[in-house]
Amino acid sequence: MRRKLFSAFLFFCCVGLFSGCSSSEENAGASTRPPFQTVSESSQYLSERLEALLEPAEKISVQQNDLGALTPENALLYMQKTDNLVIVDVAATKWYDEEHFKGAINIPIEELDGESEDSLYMEIPEGRPVLLHCRRGVIVPGAYRRVKELRPDIPEIAYIAGVPPFEAYNGWLAGRK
Repeated sequence: MRRKLFSAFLFFCCVGLFSGCSSSEENAGASTRPPFQTVSESSQYLSERLEALLEPAEKISVQQNDLGALTPENALLYMQKTDNLVIVDVAATKWYDEEHFKGAINIPIEELDGESEDSLYMEIPEGRPVLLHCRRGVIVPGAYRRVKELRPDIPEIAYIAGVPPFEAYNGWLAGRK
């Protein structure tokens, strides 16, 4: 008798387990798979479901490595070790013409209105690390914050908090060639 009761108990447990014990309320919002007549219908359904699942992944932006303010000494080391670095000089044109890092882009923010400034920030090459600077480290923090806000696609961003090491970097760069 015990054996029969145990077998019946085991049978009902298995039936409950494999039949999906959830209530109809829990399944009310769940999508159900339609019956398929052919393999291509099944394939099409799976492709559509996969696309729906992947859509949110496309909207995820690249995590930006925010290095913040670098001393001129640390900025020099960073510049020397970072491949494909984009250097952005936000000082006035007259200061840029007087002295600048070789290969730097000049975006003279004090000479531009906000829209023009933003437009030039959007032209910074994407997917490359960016280092911003001015002449004394005074106006660059605002530019740095704005570029971070406009360009989350920039993988790494920093600025020089102080006097840029023009001679040291340009001399190092000339010695590499």
